[in-house]
Amino acid sequence: METLPAKPSIHDLKVALLAALEAAQPRSLNKVNLIGRPNQRGDLENRLGLEFDGQGRSLAAKAFDELRSAGFIEPTYSDIVAPEDWVVITDSGRDALKRGALDDLDDVLQRINPYLVQVRRGAWAALGAAHPDSLRQAAHSARELIDQVLKEGASDDEIRAEPTFTPDPSSSSGITRRMRLKHAMRKHRGKVSDSDLKIVEEAATLVLAVDAKLTAMSHSRSAPLAAEVRHPLELAEMMLRLVLVR
Repeated sequence: METLPAKPSIHDLKVALLAALEAAQPRSLNKVNLIGRPNQRGDLENRLGLEFDGQGRSLAAKAFDELRSAGFIEPTYSDIVAPEDWVVITDSGRDALKRGALDDLDDVLQRINPYLVQVRRGAWAALGAAHPDSLRQAAHSARELIDQVLKEGASDDEIRAEPTFTPDPSSSSGITRRMRLKHAMRKHRGKVSDSDLKIVEEAATLVLAVDAKLTAMSHSRSAPLAAEVRHPLELAEMMLRLVLVR
């Protein structure tokens, strides 16, 4: 029996749900039976040795719904009472489980460097542990994710090779973080309109602010609160999606 952290992330729950459905195939499993209900443990809790509180069960339900929306699980429509709640894993779901890429951001991170997916997972796993050292590690991992995505997704050589490249004197390398963001967006999202570029510029400013906050947290002598780390993590991922995901 696999044991998850006391507060598993939505990624942890998605993996567990897919693994349960893969193990059950070709049988279908029911949503409520999987995630349970108050005073009635679900198969997912029994499988993982967890007991959900209301927030945990809500997150498990969200994980189930997102897997269905992504096409990783699909209803069989064989049940008359709850036709959409009995599901099986799809070929895409089996592939996602095997690769460990469970959403659009995972997909692009894997294309840049599979290590980046592990950095992302590490940040959320550390946040879920919720003790002072793990919260600092979550902040450090989130900052590392931002830095490594931009360095590997928009390398110095690629940026210098751009016809319009002009070194910025404010940077020792001549390359700013904003340049990396713009280049990464063009590279991973294709042609970008002027309005999209403006959004990216604003996003770059916001990511810089998030990075500074995460850096301050990772070096702070006092432990940050979980919410102080969670919000920048969510914001950083939102910005990376804006830059990297079509």
